[in-house]
Amino acid sequence: MHTDWHDPINEYCFNQSSPENPFLQAIHSFTWKNMLNPRMLSEHIQGSLLSHLVAIMKPQNILEIGTFTGYSTACLLQNLPKNASLHTIEAHQETLFKTREFWKSHKKEHLVQWHEGEALEILPNFKINFNLIFVDADKANYKHYLNACLPLLSENGIILFDNTLWSKRVVNEIDILKDKDTRNMHEFNQYACNLPGVTTTILPIRDGLTMVRKQNESPLF
Repeated sequence: MHTDWHDPINEYCFNQSSPENPFLQAIHSFTWKNMLNPRMLSEHIQGSLLSHLVAIMKPQNILEIGTFTGYSTACLLQNLPKNASLHTIEAHQETLFKTREFWKSHKKEHLVQWHEGEALEILPNFKINFNLIFVDADKANYKHYLNACLPLLSENGIILFDNTLWSKRVVNEIDILKDKDTRNMHEFNQYACNLPGVTTTILPIRDGLTMVRKQNESPLF
């Protein structure tokens, strides 16, 4: 568990949950030994949730925006149905090169469709619908990612946005007023909550995980 999340509840959840598989443990170790910003690594409980969602939803196409070293990629891949696809986009060339070389060394690189470049430039080129999209990239573009991903999302598809509680600063009015990044995240949360045609829920998992579900039909009540 990351040192930022060593409160009793997070520790209890971590200790009472099924452990990481060996490949996830290897990614964790590789990241902390080789990357400049290892704190960007997804955490075990959150990754486990992604894996559970894939097992429940049985998506045919998954998209990830923000690969880093592929921890969340591996979690999304873990229960992926046969003949389904997983696409991941990473803007940083050196990061993606290191990640793919590491995945090759574990003979798993071929299981993923890798894309290098800016997501907002790559997204319009997709000709398929995605059932599940996970976004953990530059936070300033979250609103743009949401708008660009919705046309690619299948009916009842889900988009997940990471870090939307922003170290709990989004509930601090002074931070919202004075800190640009906090204000940006708060404004994104408001935008997602009020966007027509979707239902939105923020889950207080780790640093916040916002779930946006595309709703093409009116609910019964």
